[in-house]
Amino acid sequence: MLLVVAIVLAVIVVVIVGAMIGVRRADDVVAEWHADPLTAAKPSTPNSYRVAPLSAPAGADVEAPVFSVPVGDLAAAFDAVALGDGRVEVLAGSAADGHVTYVQRSALFAFPDYVSVRFLDAEHGGSTLAVFSRSRFGQSDLGVNKKRVLRWLEGVSSRVG
Repeated sequence: MLLVVAIVLAVIVVVIVGAMIGVRRADDVVAEWHADPLTAAKPSTPNSYRVAPLSAPAGADVEAPVFSVPVGDLAAAFDAVALGDGRVEVLAGSAADGHVTYVQRSALFAFPDYVSVRFLDAEHGGSTLAVFSRSRFGQSDLGVNKKRVLRWLEGVSSRVG
């Protein structure tokens, strides 16, 4: 009986380690994940969060704030906050070019989440942005995408006032 339990546990460990290796080695396909947050289709799973001007064609979970700084200053502040959050890399684009996609991996299993951002001139001056954060794997993200976006926006607000 003890041998059966040991074998079952060993199989479980092998499956978990194999899954971890598979997730870590999965390619980040730029063409698939470097999306325009204004127009990208909402995933069929509930593990995404979008902030955008209400006029955005794809809609938003919440309206984007307007900042009283030029768009370049907003982009630089956002980039600093995002890259300072830990386990974040630029997948494609750049904040300086106005459209960037970051990938942030979870600490334990390295699950990737993709955060595409576009920086825009606001309608009546200042600047705004569109942010689309989504998970690659799973059904539920336990609110991680929403928390990340709100945390990054709070960091940006404290930088640009």
